[in-house]
Amino acid sequence: MSRVRIEGMGQLRRALRRLPADVESESMAALRRVAEDVREDWYTNAAVDTGAGREGIDIREDRRDAAVEVGIFDPALYYMVFPEEGTTSQAAQPALQEAIARAEQRLAGEVARRISRRYR
Repeated sequence: MSRVRIEGMGQLRRALRRLPADVESESMAALRRVAEDVREDWYTNAAVDTGAGREGIDIREDRRDAAVEVGIFDPALYYMVFPEEGTTSQAAQPALQEAIARAEQRLAGEVARRISRRYR
């Protein structure tokens, strides 16, 4: 009769129990990092009049839904949509859309890097 002895199962079990929390934590950190890049990119390229709109660009995290939002959350800055989308008398200057497009290319790589670094 053959026998197999597996050592370290306690460590493996603990690691497997931690995995979802670690993966979620690393994924949120990656999302936050990319959101900060989007915020900076948008801030740098947003149309400027007084600068108040740019200063209103902020980041919110929703850990319950594992989401990060970049936006202007102050209703008083509603007018920032006009340069982004354009009007009948003003061409669109889509700084946010362009910032998101650049970030989408980095997001998967950032998540993969953080998770693989965690489990080396």
